[in-house]
Amino acid sequence: MKTNIRVIISAIALAGTISAANAQTTNIILQTDFDGDAGEGNFNFAYGYCVAGSSAGSVATSYSGGITAGVGVNGTSANSISPNYTLLPSDPNWTNASLSYVYALVGNGTSFSGPIFPITPTAVTGSLILSADIQVLGLMPGLTNTDVTVSKVQFQDSGGNILFDFTGDVGLVGSNFVHISVPLSSLGYASDATDLLTDFTNADIVSSIAKFTVEFTVAGTKGTIGGTPLISPVFGFTNNGALVVDNIELIQTGNTIPTPMQEQLIAQANFDNKFPSSDYGFNFRDGANFATGTVTTNIGGGLNGTDSLEYTINLSTWATNPPVSYSGFGAGTVFTPIPFQLTSSNKASYRVYVSAKVGGLIDGSDETNVAAVMDLLFFVPPGAESPSNATSSVILDLAPSVELATNLQSFVFDGSATPIGVNNGGSQALFNEYVTHVNQLQVQVATQGSPDAGAQFGYGADTTIDIDSIKIVQLVPATPPLTIVQTNNQLEVFWSDPATGGTAQLQSSTNVAGPYTNITSAASGAASPYIVPAGGNSLFFRTAWVP
Repeated sequence: MKTNIRVIISAIALAGTISAANAQTTNIILQTDFDGDAGEGNFNFAYGYCVAGSSAGSVATSYSGGITAGVGVNGTSANSISPNYTLLPSDPNWTNASLSYVYALVGNGTSFSGPIFPITPTAVTGSLILSADIQVLGLMPGLTNTDVTVSKVQFQDSGGNILFDFTGDVGLVGSNFVHISVPLSSLGYASDATDLLTDFTNADIVSSIAKFTVEFTVAGTKGTIGGTPLISPVFGFTNNGALVVDNIELIQTGNTIPTPMQEQLIAQANFDNKFPSSDYGFNFRDGANFATGTVTTNIGGGLNGTDSLEYTINLSTWATNPPVSYSGFGAGTVFTPIPFQLTSSNKASYRVYVSAKVGGLIDGSDETNVAAVMDLLFFVPPGAESPSNATSSVILDLAPSVELATNLQSFVFDGSATPIGVNNGGSQALFNEYVTHVNQLQVQVATQGSPDAGAQFGYGADTTIDIDSIKIVQLVPATPPLTIVQTNNQLEVFWSDPATGGTAQLQSSTNVAGPYTNITSAASGAASPYIVPAGGNSLFFRTAWVP
């Protein structure tokens, strides 16, 4: 029995992350990228609104915007709605201290009409998945993000009557585009729409769906008002804010629950103790007079008083010959070797966590948000490419934009919504061909001064950029972990069903490489534990996800 124990436990590490393949179809129900091309889908029109009020009534507001070129993902078009709250401070409804509450919100809506792909009646509303790219600009100083809700996902008949209405929370959104992908089951039916339908299995009703409305909302302050200072909306009493929505899509994946996913760690660094790597700082500009800089560990400069990596740059040589086109500086770290071979060429499989801040801004401008970019660089070793590359080569650079402040901020970048950069080379085609050769990853954050970073930081010797708490993960299909327990000379295998839906089928094999077969009495975590028959061959176990 001791031999069996050793073999089974080793199998957990090797086979525990394998999951059953999930073959499912995907039908696009509605879609638009607002660019006036084939990506428009069945988009009909876009709209916006801006309202504010109190327990005494409404308050005068207005909004501007609509489909706007250059404000979407990668500089494309998007629906951008800007609220105007400049009149609120002088409105008695807003300033009356006796009122019980006030509110302010801005909405961004899009309507769709036929033709639509026929929707399949289903009891699994999680098979209908809404996705979009969302950005919120012009928030009050010190407020890096705010909550965005899906205020409407309405299914209507040809006469415009609302049949189904879903609503729910998206999460926190700030100045970086956030890609959301939510099953309608996580939104739920609108609680105030008691006369609407909630049975998506009714074939007659589902077949009558002909139109849609998708709406996102930023809700402002709610609470007791009056006194000094006034409670302001999240955009302040300005007309500079905006709720930007791009790349809306609703798909139906069939009557299955989407495969649960989990993060598989590739590399991380917190600059206290970290994955083996090397650190660096750099600066760049047009023309002559390159600056000098030093890379150090900033003791106590990281999250929660931990350490961070800091690059300090001396810009004094730029004072007499400032850049005229471009300049910037940054800090980064190298991860090599990586713990396992990468196999997925889908950029959506990769996610980066990073915290960053800048220092040394010109006096009086510490609240300025500094334009920057994060890069996740994938390298292959010399000789990996054809024709042969003489040195390590970048095959992909994921480069989302970010805005930095003087306080440390944490960011999450999802590869699915991240543009492929042009500053460091690489392409999707190269990644497709050479992903299995990747032996090094690099994460860096750099300011993007255009034209002259010195205009924000001045030309002193104490300009800094810090990075901390870097983590790179790959999203892989999730399977529940196994636990092996020996009790009274018998082995028991414990497992559970995934929290995200579906069940876990326990499988076994006499070889770690398979083939694996289902244990018929162990079709779900509800059957846990499984007692291993005594006296048989050594066995390997794994769980397989079942929709």
